[in-house]
Amino acid sequence: MKRSLGKIWQARKQILEGVSNTVFKKKFVEEVAEYRMEICNACDQKGDECLVPGTGPCCAACGCSLEFKVRSLSSPCGLIQKGKDPKWYPVLSQKEEDKLVNDLDDGSESQCSK
Repeated sequence: MKRSLGKIWQARKQILEGVSNTVFKKKFVEEVAEYRMEICNACDQKGDECLVPGTGPCCAACGCSLEFKVRSLSSPCGLIQKGKDPKWYPVLSQKEEDKLVNDLDDGSESQCSK
């Protein structure tokens, strides 16, 4: 359990990003999530072994809820945590994602489409 909490704490920004993007839907994020979920659905690592019970389906490689993981634009595929090549990569760096969120919070969404 202590190890799980450490992994969750280290990934807190990406987790919150995924949760936020699940609650506040954006067309681009949903397109990325749909593409990623197709890949995850075909992956042998898709399962119910989640770091947080009851949040499945999850990635068995990292333990993340796929609903949130695929919507975290700054997150790579969980295979990277097993030292394997990821099947998909981050779309934005964490810094870029933070700026996007701040821009949206400030009401300057039009800057994000440039």
